[in-house]
Amino acid sequence: MTCAGLFFAWSAWGLSEGELYRWGKNATVLVIGIDDEAHALSFGSGVFISQQGLLLTNAHVIHDSTRILVYGVGTEASTPEIIAVDPDLDLAAMRLPYPHAVPYLPLAQVSPEDGTVAVTIGYPRLPDVLQMGLTIHPSVFPVTVSGEATGQSRTTHRPLPFLHITGLMNAGSSGGPLVAAASGQILGLVVHTVPYLETAKNTQGESIGRVMLRAGLSYCIPSPRILEWLDANHLSAGGSDEPSAHTPLSMPKAPPSTGFVTTAHLLQLMTDVIQRDPDLLDMAIRHYESALRLEPNRPDILHDLGRALAAKGSTDDAWARYELALALMPDDLGLLTDAGDLRRQQRQFDKAETFYRKALQQEPCYSRALLGLGTMISDQGDPREARLVFQVAAHCPLASSREAYQLGIELERRGESTEALAVWEQALGRFSNQASVESGMITRIRHRASELRSRLQSSLPASSKAEPMRLHK
Repeated sequence: MTCAGLFFAWSAWGLSEGELYRWGKNATVLVIGIDDEAHALSFGSGVFISQQGLLLTNAHVIHDSTRILVYGVGTEASTPEIIAVDPDLDLAAMRLPYPHAVPYLPLAQVSPEDGTVAVTIGYPRLPDVLQMGLTIHPSVFPVTVSGEATGQSRTTHRPLPFLHITGLMNAGSSGGPLVAAASGQILGLVVHTVPYLETAKNTQGESIGRVMLRAGLSYCIPSPRILEWLDANHLSAGGSDEPSAHTPLSMPKAPPSTGFVTTAHLLQLMTDVIQRDPDLLDMAIRHYESALRLEPNRPDILHDLGRALAAKGSTDDAWARYELALALMPDDLGLLTDAGDLRRQQRQFDKAETFYRKALQQEPCYSRALLGLGTMISDQGDPREARLVFQVAAHCPLASSREAYQLGIELERRGESTEALAVWEQALGRFSNQASVESGMITRIRHRASELRSRLQSSLPASSKAEPMRLHK
């Protein structure tokens, strides 16, 4: 595919090639699946298919995730609502409740002809890109549809059609759109890229090992199959016309610092979840500092920089940033809790308690503040009072199974096994009926609850084991 070919097709709409590239990139997002328990991150791509924020990706990108974050062009990290997940077809639908219409790409109604010229859009090899010091950005790759190939579904191994495409792609492209050059419609979602092993040689031509490369062959879930799945789940895409037909070609203008902030946030996430890598943390700090040069008084950036400095152990520098941020947003729950955590880390317990209680005055069930306050009281040698605080956290209303899972993990980590089990039992009672969306997390909670219940039962005196455990209701 040539640039001239794309320009010819898109100029028929009165849109330049550059405008359509920008449109497609703005409709494509980075999807991060986070497994806090396994200390693992999954990187993939996704695409908006309606201006109301309906988003498609592959199910394997978010499989086994305890948290999911979405990063878009010019937007900071957001937590999506999971609408439907199909591990067998490898499809997942999510929604981001943006207050404005989002750029989207329409789904094609029919499969493309062999030889159709297209592009894929996504976020491949992102960890490598970030370690080069660059900010988060999507990539566009020219590809050609070679035809249809028959494969198998992921879990039941049913025969399924896939689009076979040729063109260079890498890990991280999964879930991104295959977009027709002639129409701007989504022809499919990237689901497989084919790797192969190649012998690596030194300058003398001697073999020194093997490396994994990409073969330039990839496979996509065809758009007609995606439309059938959406219809079965009572979900509506934005239409099948060219992008300009339903949504004006305009997006809210992002602050100039956004690229630095989102990149720093992701780098810090990588160090928090995977490993405490001082180099990645230093890179995050430099990105936050670059953002502050552009917007010196943004309290959220000051807060984020303080968090990164605290993670590095630079507590005095972290407090200096928190203090500036608190002067600008004194009632922010996350900032108040982080300030309390930092003062607790510095053994300034009276000041820590002031911050925790100020957060709890606004939101009595803010779990992070309750956990911080309980931990601080325990650090001061009052386990009974700490347990009362943890009990409050355990019996607060739960917004989702993911929130319940995280809270239970934190309570168990603090030695409050009975309260952790109470949280998980509450979640199993409340969220088990949402099987299509919450099934993976519910399965994980059920497994952890079963293990914890067995441990608690085995620790009871023999005379107590005849009666079943009665947990808090």
